Amino acid sequence: MPFGVSLMGGKDSRTGGRIGKLARWAKDNWQVIIFWLACAFVGWYLGARGYGIEIYFRITGLDPREWTPLMVLTAQKDPKVGNNVSLEGLTDWQGRPFKLPFPDKETALLFVCGRCGLEDILNLAQNFQSRNFQKVSLCVVYIGESDAEAYSIMQRTRGLIFLRDPKLEVFERLNALYMPRFYLISRGGTLRYLSPLTGRFWSPERWQEEFERIGQLLLYGR
Repeated sequence: MPFGVSLMGGKDSRTGGRIGKLARWAKDNWQVIIFWLACAFVGWYLGARGYGIEIYFRITGLDPREWTPLMVLTAQKDPKVGNNVSLEGLTDWQGRPFKLPFPDKETALLFVCGRCGLEDILNLAQNFQSRNFQKVSLCVVYIGESDAEAYSIMQRTRGLIFLRDPKLEVFERLNALYMPRFYLISRGGTLRYLSPLTGRFWSPERWQEEFERIGQLLLYGR
């Protein structure tokens, strides 16, 4: 390292960048934050009155195990099926731009991270790809820094394309929160299907059902 370069200055710059991203997210999602705070207050009030938070879910009809108020609002930012979506910003593992969608097949994107049952979901994705390789190419977009275990799991997986989203551009554009999350995109760039946000709570068996349904969509086109 050259003399006179401050390590602390680099650290402050990185911290400032994270704070800036957080501030931009808060600005774009202020409705979500206000609604979450309101729900938190309602939950506290009902609990203090002795009614318990269960009554809140009865009133709203929400499933506390899946559709939390925050997730309901977050889902409103999902791209609409039938609309064109841009996949510009994805790169291969070496950081080179990766052009999508594929011109000769459907494009499947599976957003994952190291804390979302990586091995199970990749095994299911690998089986899905092997059964539908003539119609679709599945790309796994890994979000976050991969540790040695995650990298080893990906190395053992065959038939999938692993990509990165270094600036989180496509991640934000597709609202790929609560991973794993699956997107099916036509050759012309039209969104054909996206899995629900509640997929983060699904068991491997439930994800297997999801992949089978997507396979039917590829087979029959509906």
